[in-house]
Amino acid sequence: MKHLLQRSIITLALLGANQVLAGGLWITEFGQPTQGRAGAGEEAGNGDATDAFFNHAAMSRLENPEIMVSAGVIAASVEFDVENSGIVNGDGDGGDAADPAPGGSVFYVHPLSDRWAFGISGVALTGSVLDYDDDWAGRFQVQDVSILVIGAVPSISYRVTDKFSVGAAVPVMYSELDMDVAIPNALNPEGPEGKVNLDGDDLKVAGSLSFLYEFSENTRLGGRATSKFDFNYDGSISADLLGQVGVETDLTMAAIARVGLSHDINQQWSVHTTWGWDNWSEMDDIFISTNAGGATLPRNWEDTYHYAVGADYRLDQQWTLRAGVAYDTDPVDAKDRTADMPLDEQYRYAVGFDYKRKSGMRISGSLVYADYGEAEIDSQRALPVYGLQGDYKTNEIWFASISFNWQLGD
Repeated sequence: MKHLLQRSIITLALLGANQVLAGGLWITEFGQPTQGRAGAGEEAGNGDATDAFFNHAAMSRLENPEIMVSAGVIAASVEFDVENSGIVNGDGDGGDAADPAPGGSVFYVHPLSDRWAFGISGVALTGSVLDYDDDWAGRFQVQDVSILVIGAVPSISYRVTDKFSVGAAVPVMYSELDMDVAIPNALNPEGPEGKVNLDGDDLKVAGSLSFLYEFSENTRLGGRATSKFDFNYDGSISADLLGQVGVETDLTMAAIARVGLSHDINQQWSVHTTWGWDNWSEMDDIFISTNAGGATLPRNWEDTYHYAVGADYRLDQQWTLRAGVAYDTDPVDAKDRTADMPLDEQYRYAVGFDYKRKSGMRISGSLVYADYGEAEIDSQRALPVYGLQGDYKTNEIWFASISFNWQLGD
């Protein structure tokens, strides 16, 4: 009997957790200077240490070792507006589920010769930290969740000709998941509810290839493709009344491709653009197994496409201003979207600056506003008992950062 109860509760927990294991879209704000133009054109080579991540091939353009460090803060507002909910759920909106968080990154490039260069980056590639009120209407989908993917990315570049370069990298990624979800009382829907905590972590290695073609001193075309990450969270589910149960969860994080173009119009103006594709449809299902059974969870996410345009304006030899906008398509329909990762189509608006000191150190700052859309949720399949319908009255993130870039050689 206990085994049957254990299996039933775990299955309910997994069905509630299906979207939290999606991981969400890759975060593109690492504090890099190009963040100030919404990332437009950064695959075409930035001429600084960030090439170690955004286009490894472009590292061959650097003549001296360079290092960049960045720091910043992420401030978000995520508030749900309940339109309809199941009998058991109540009508609590969960409050503002987002909290401020720090950010940072480091990039380093070391030329080995006039053709070869080595680089390494340390970045956080994706993340989600949401904390709803415990008694909110969507608690059977998620109460709180923390997802993190951070990585070290060693890379190498080779200049094939004066115009064409290639690069490769081996991203080493660590992922960690921790979430709480309420469990309805299947025998007495109005009785005391349970709670499940799911946690796990994993370390994975992937691959990345890039190219850079320089049409002239003023025009560059570059691209980067990174393979998927097949994470296996080997952790535990802690359920009320049942103690801990071991769990294994397979999760695929999308392969991505980016192509960027940069053109210097004159000594003052440069324009940039990026096109991208994220293979989120790879996550059609997720299988979670425990010693008490398992569940296959439908994902139903779709591939997304990324577009960005931006410009730089050089005021003088010390100051540069920049701005840009970016757009990402919607990854999931309302009927499959849940409250742990409330993503809709996304709009980003960014501004930034560079200040180059006489010592050669460059200071860059940026501010990005990201609108993650209304993210409508329409879980009609669970109505009238446990369903949730509504959208987000606020679903936005502000990224503010500053970075410092040093040339380490003459």
